[in-house]
Amino acid sequence: MRQEEKITALYCRLSQEDLQAGESGSIQNQKMILQKYAQEHRFLHTRFFIDDGVSGVSFEREGLQAMLQEVEAGRVGTVITKDLSRLGRNYLKTGELIEIVFPENGVRYIAINDGVDTAGGDNEFTPLRNWFNEFYARDTSKKIRAVKQAKAQKGERVNGECPYGYQIDPENKNHLLPDPETAPVVRQIFALYVKGERVCDIQKWLADNQILTVGALRFQRTGQPRYQRASLTPYAWPDKTIYDILARQEYLGHTVTGKTCKVSYKSKKTKKNPEEERYFFPNTHEALIDEETFALAKKRLSTRHRPTKAKNIDLFSGLLFCGDCGHKMYLQQGVRIPERKHAYTCGNYRNRKRNVSPCTTHYIRKSVLIELVLTDLQRVLSSVKQREKEFLKIVEKYGGQEARKASEQEQKELFAVQARLQEIDAVFRKLYEDNALGKLTEEQFSFMTSGYEDERKMLKERIKALEGRIQAAEEQNLYKKQFIRMVRRYTRMEGLTYENVHEFIDRILIYELDRETNTRRVEIFYNFIGKADDPQEFAKDVFHFAGSVQIQTESEK
Repeated sequence: MRQEEKITALYCRLSQEDLQAGESGSIQNQKMILQKYAQEHRFLHTRFFIDDGVSGVSFEREGLQAMLQEVEAGRVGTVITKDLSRLGRNYLKTGELIEIVFPENGVRYIAINDGVDTAGGDNEFTPLRNWFNEFYARDTSKKIRAVKQAKAQKGERVNGECPYGYQIDPENKNHLLPDPETAPVVRQIFALYVKGERVCDIQKWLADNQILTVGALRFQRTGQPRYQRASLTPYAWPDKTIYDILARQEYLGHTVTGKTCKVSYKSKKTKKNPEEERYFFPNTHEALIDEETFALAKKRLSTRHRPTKAKNIDLFSGLLFCGDCGHKMYLQQGVRIPERKHAYTCGNYRNRKRNVSPCTTHYIRKSVLIELVLTDLQRVLSSVKQREKEFLKIVEKYGGQEARKASEQEQKELFAVQARLQEIDAVFRKLYEDNALGKLTEEQFSFMTSGYEDERKMLKERIKALEGRIQAAEEQNLYKKQFIRMVRRYTRMEGLTYENVHEFIDRILIYELDRETNTRRVEIFYNFIGKADDPQEFAKDVFHFAGSVQIQTESEK
C-alpha cells in the first residue's frame, strides 16, 4: 500500500479519573482537536479509534488493539493523539510503541499538546513525559485505594454492584433490600444444595425455569457492554457463581468489605484478602437465609468432592472417617455389585501400596451403617424432646462451666488491654504534639516512641485474639439452643436423607472390628453440642449426648 493511501489513526481515550478533571478531556473535545489538526496539516483518510472509560495503565483496550492490528497490517501511516497520556500511562509499554512498534511499521506518531512528532527525530523529553504520566496514574491509584479503604472500614460498599438477590435501597446506597425477582432464586439454590442436590442438578433447575444468570440479568437491566457476552447464554449458570452464592455471608444479613485487593495498579487481577484483613459488620440488612441453612451449606462446601457417575451424592459424603488413622472412608460400589453389598473402607487402606503406614480395612456395610445411624438419631431426638430443660442444664454443667469461667476471665483481660491501649494512644498524641511544636528533637521523639510502638502492636494482636475467643464462646452457647430448635422441627424421623443426616451429624468415626468380641466401635459426633469436658459422666446423664456417641455393633460380615 502506498503511503498516501494509508489511513491516519486519530486515537482518543478517556478514563473515569480523566472525566472527573472536567469536560476539557472528554472524548468529544479530543475528537474536535484531532480532526481540526488533521485538516490543518492535510492528513487524509482519517479514522477514529476510541476507548471511553478505560484506564491508560492497561493496554488491553479494545480501541487501541483495533488500531494496532491496522498498524501491524501496514495500513496506518500516522497516529495522532491529543497528548502522550492518551496513548498510555505505562511508560514501558508506551515507550515500546513509540520507539519500536511504530518505527518498525513505518508509522509516524504525533502528540499534539506535548509537541511530539517522530518525523522530526527523537525527542529526548518524550521518555521523561511518559514517566510523569505513569507517576500520575500511580498517584491517582494510591488516592483511590485510600478512599476505598476508608469506605470499607466504615462498612460502605466500594463498588456499584450488590450481591445477587438484593437491590440497592434508593434512599441509602449503602443499604441493601431483598430483590423480589432474585431473592427467591437464592433461597431455592440454598434449599436444593442442603437437601443434597448436586450443582449440576441445581444448574438444570435454573435452566429449566429460565432463570437468567447474574451477568445476563445485569445486561438486561443496565445494557452495559461488559455483560453482553453473558447474554449470549442467558441460562448457563457457571459452577463458580453458584459456589460463590452459597459462601456469601451477605445472605445472613451481614456486610463484609475488603474481601479482595488489586495486585498492582498496572494489573486488573485481584487477589483475596485473608479473613483477618476483612471488615465484618453484622445485621446490616434483611437476611435471605437463616443461620442453620447457611451452616449446612458451609459444611457441605467444606467437604466438596470430585463429581462421580453416581446419580445422587452419597448419604454420608464428607462425614465418615477412620477412627484409628483419621483418613476418610470411601464407598465401594459398582454397576454389578448389589446395593445391599455397598460398603465403606478406610482410604489409607485402599492406598496401602503407596502409603508408608497403611491402615486396616475398617470394612462396614452401608446398609448396616444406615440402620445404626437412624436408630441413634431417633433415640437422640426422642430423649431431647422428653427432657429439654434437663438436657440444656447438663450440657451447661459439663460443657460450659470451664468455658464460661474462661470467657469471664478473657473479658476482664480484654477490658484491661483496651484501657492500656488508650493510655498509649494518649501518650502518642502528646509526644506528636510536642514534636510538632519543637519541644522534642527528632532523636528524643524516636527514642521515646520506639518502646511504645512495640507494646502498641502487641496489645492490638492480643485484643484481636481475645475478641475472637469470646465470640467463639458466645456462638457455642447459641449452637446448643439451635440444636434444640432443630430437634423440635422433627415430629418423627422415619428414614435418613442427605439433609437430616448433615443437619444433625458433624462426623462419624469407624473403628476396626474387634476379632475377640466380633464387635466394632462407632462414634457419632453431633452438630452444635460440642465435646464435653467429662464425656463418661456426661454420657451417663444424658444418654450419650456428649459430642460423641459410642455404639457397639456386631460384625456384619
